[in-house]
Amino acid sequence: MRSAFLANAVTTSIVAATTPTFAVARHHHPTPSFDTCEALSVERGAAPGQGSGVNPDTQHNAFMRQCLAG
Repeated sequence: MRSAFLANAVTTSIVAATTPTFAVARHHHPTPSFDTCEALSVERGAAPGQGSGVNPDTQHNAFMRQCLAG
C-alpha cells in the first residue's frame, strides 16, 4: 500500500511539473520581425507598390499589419 501511494505521488508530481512547461512551449508563437515580414511580402506577391487602384501600397500595408500581428 505504501509503495502504491509513493508511486502515485511521484507520478502526479512529475505530470504536474511538466504539463505547464509543455503547454507554454506549444502555444508560444513569437511575432516575426519587420524584416521577415517584408521579405515574406515580396515572396507572396504583396511587395510595396505592387497593388492596383488608387493606393498601390494598400495590399502591402494590409499584409504587413497581419504579419506583424502574428
